[in-house]
Amino acid sequence: MGSDRTIELELPLDDGPAGELASRRLGHLRQIVGDDSDALIRLAAAFSTLAEVYAASEEDLARTVGPVAAARIRWFLDAPLATSRAPRHLRALARAA
Repeated sequence: MGSDRTIELELPLDDGPAGELASRRLGHLRQIVGDDSDALIRLAAAFSTLAEVYAASEEDLARTVGPVAAARIRWFLDAPLATSRAPRHLRALARAA
């Protein structure tokens, strides 16, 4: 992961109602939680950056969004992308990053 992407993970999820970067970060978080808007709101309230969400243990996530959503989120974040088990298009994206 490039250094600019690392910095992006450390930026706050909320930089104002019209903040384009905050919108992008929340969009990324939305991809992680799927259609569960309540989980999205609870995650954004509990963790101030994407890096905090990424680093959270399953137990920390479960306290915020419940055990099922927490397991799904940890699985998503921990799933290997650049292996033979990942779909071909995800392996190409991982190599390009």
